Amino acid sequence: STKNKINMKMLKFLLPLLLVASCSSFSLNGLFSSEDKAEELPAEESAVEDIDEEVDEEEESEDEEEENVEFESLEEDEEVEEEEDEEEEEEEEEELDEEENLEVVSLEEEDEEEDEEEDELSALEEDEEDEEEEEIDEEEEVESVALEAEDDFEEEEEDEEDEEEEDSEFL
Repeated sequence: STKNKINMKMLKFLLPLLLVASCSSFSLNGLFSSEDKAEELPAEESAVEDIDEEVDEEEESEDEEEENVEFESLEEDEEVEEEEDEEEEEEEEEELDEEENLEVVSLEEEDEEEDEEEDELSALEEDEEDEEEEEIDEEEEVESVALEAEDDFEEEEEDEEDEEEEDSEFL
């Protein structure tokens, strides 16, 4: 357990150090430098400041040039954008025309489908009417046959009665 405590203390010290060391702007030379080098730093800073001033002047002149170039390129960009906008508008118009054509075609197809459905429905209705008429005709025929049979039966009965009467008259 004492080994674990020692290892933990080392990790507590080494992890932050390793984290700082992994940073690109950190150098181990800065940790181990002497005071002599620390005195030399102010002299180097003045040279660094001179270089910074020169760099600033160059950047300003470059910025001015870039502004001129940017202004010219902005004008060109605006022209290009206008052309692109016009092309996009034309494409959108073409797409709208295509959509309208598709809508018209689909509406025509729907109308044709509706017409076909109506034709099928009317054909089915006619078939049903024909079947109903046939059923009615069959019923009428059955009724008429039944009536005829009834009439025939009544006539036969009457004929038999007449014959019986005639027979009884002869007797």
